[in-house]
Amino acid sequence: MEDSQLHLVRAAGKGDREAFERIVKRYQNPLFNFIHKYLGDRYAAEDLTQEAFLRIFKAAPQFEARAGVKVSTWIFKIAYNLSMNEIKRRRRFQTFQYDFHDKEMAGRRLSETAELRELEKEIMSALSQLPGNQKAALLLRVNEGLSYREISEILSVSIPGVEALIFRARKGLRERLSKEQKE
Repeated sequence: MEDSQLHLVRAAGKGDREAFERIVKRYQNPLFNFIHKYLGDRYAAEDLTQEAFLRIFKAAPQFEARAGVKVSTWIFKIAYNLSMNEIKRRRRFQTFQYDFHDKEMAGRRLSETAELRELEKEIMSALSQLPGNQKAALLLRVNEGLSYREISEILSVSIPGVEALIFRARKGLRERLSKEQKE
């Protein structure tokens, strides 16, 4: 599958719009979901997903598959960098906040029972309190199913660093959720 994706990137880099459309179809939902969960902002996620594809299109002619670097890793790295830039921009203007309204939860695939919505709200709240790299590593692993090596390349940390980030993220989530349940 990766060879076909590499072929698509190379074709898109040569101006093949159909190849680029296939890349968009393949990665549109995974990128949007990652950015949305990372930022907690549906509208920013929509904008950044479009920006990611614009950058992918512009960078496709220069993309070179190095040993061990997958197309998916390259694409998620672009989305991660855009997300980090958005967070930095928000911090500069002191408008950074996480907002998990019930109307946003309606779009989720979980059952609409009040108990499950409350649990999801607690999980998202706990997730929003994690440091950025921990949150990104956990989301890339759990939601996108990426390998530790791929996450390592996206976040620019070592594989043991990824393992530590995911371990600390899971531990932090458990502690925060345990604390909330006691209250």
